[in-house]
Amino acid sequence: MTLNTLVRIRTSVFFLCLLFSSSSLLAQINAVYAGTAYEYDQSSDAGTMVRTDYAYYFRPNSSFCSSLDKADWAKRIDGTYSITGNQLKMHFTNDGSEKIILLSVTGETGQMGAATFIRLNISTDVPHGFYKFVRSGGKADGFYFTDGKFKRTATLTTVSGTSTNSGDGGSYTINQGQLGLKYDNGKTASYSLFTSPDKKQIIVVNGDIYYLDEEEMAKHGDIAKPSAPTAAPVVTTTATKSNDVLEAGMNLMKAANQVHGGKSLDNLNSLKAVMNTNNLTLTMWADFTKQVVRLESSLQGNVILLEQMEGNSGWSFDGNGYAALSPQRVTELKRYLYCGLLGLKSSVLDKSTATLQTTQYDLSSVMVTVNSMRAGYILNNKTNKLEALIMVDPLSGTTTFTYSDYKKTGGIMLPYTEIMQSGKHAQTITYETYDINPTLPANAWAKPK
Repeated sequence: MTLNTLVRIRTSVFFLCLLFSSSSLLAQINAVYAGTAYEYDQSSDAGTMVRTDYAYYFRPNSSFCSSLDKADWAKRIDGTYSITGNQLKMHFTNDGSEKIILLSVTGETGQMGAATFIRLNISTDVPHGFYKFVRSGGKADGFYFTDGKFKRTATLTTVSGTSTNSGDGGSYTINQGQLGLKYDNGKTASYSLFTSPDKKQIIVVNGDIYYLDEEEMAKHGDIAKPSAPTAAPVVTTTATKSNDVLEAGMNLMKAANQVHGGKSLDNLNSLKAVMNTNNLTLTMWADFTKQVVRLESSLQGNVILLEQMEGNSGWSFDGNGYAALSPQRVTELKRYLYCGLLGLKSSVLDKSTATLQTTQYDLSSVMVTVNSMRAGYILNNKTNKLEALIMVDPLSGTTTFTYSDYKKTGGIMLPYTEIMQSGKHAQTITYETYDINPTLPANAWAKPK
């Protein structure tokens, strides 16, 4: 990632982000991290995307609030957090779950699962302009702000193109992130509000993210037009013609193939990877020609579990005996052959259907179907690099793998760090080594005795 790219990302919120490294600038935080994720609806065969906004208020006393729509947000404690390297780890008090935000070098951005976060301050001022919040169903609402005046719109331009422009207005006050609205009809309301002077493209109201929209603002003459910021881009959705999104999706996947190794990636026939997670050492062998994956789990040098997937079946060995792999586990291990970086191999793409789902700022989301498996690829439009993988499964739910610390190994651009977000918990996976096309002994896939 170049510094220019980082500066541009600092002014936007989108799905998944680029490479992040450690930061020592955040010993204490008194700010909000807010991010928008467009995540796949598991109940939809078409891979419909649903918008979710995340906003967390972090305090210097290591507590945070995740309920910015509550009246007591300023003092409310929903959990505690700690920072280790570039990982901001949240621990939720209600259910004991954990989430991890990967912080950028400056701490101005971060990423978690399918959302990229931007850092915003407790507001003492409201930027002029019209800010719109587009909901998943296509309806939108917004706020107009000018000097001490506002207009709240009920519904505005929708994704389908219809629009209404009715709304109620009045005056407002702002004090330490608390926005007070006094409508002309006498009604009052109070919301939390966060923004930053150098990030005028967005504001966060009650935990929802509103984007600056100059086109909508230009339709109304009663609101002054800001001079500097540019409008947030329009999100491209699956309303586009099917042939167009299929071609665009596959073109993005092929471009990512070239960036991650091209011919070197295509010529990858076998792979060995050694990784660490939760005090376990995992060693994975994969033969893409034989369609075999072997995963060895070791604790302090002792093998505690050996699993092997062969075609559509497999077995596990725990040192005492063998057991057949469940169909669910077979599918999970098969993903080593067909998803993520290996899903970019030309031989896999030839079997795949790739549909462009959404494009916003510098990132695109592509839904890929191959061998009855569905995966969402988050690709960077500038670098064509794979940023994250979203696995959708009706049984295990949605799991997001966020990639970072890329290094070229054997001519292939490979990640050396993954953050896996699944359900309530996050898991960090650190790769020690990759061995490209290793020479395996004849008994490499034999069952242990």
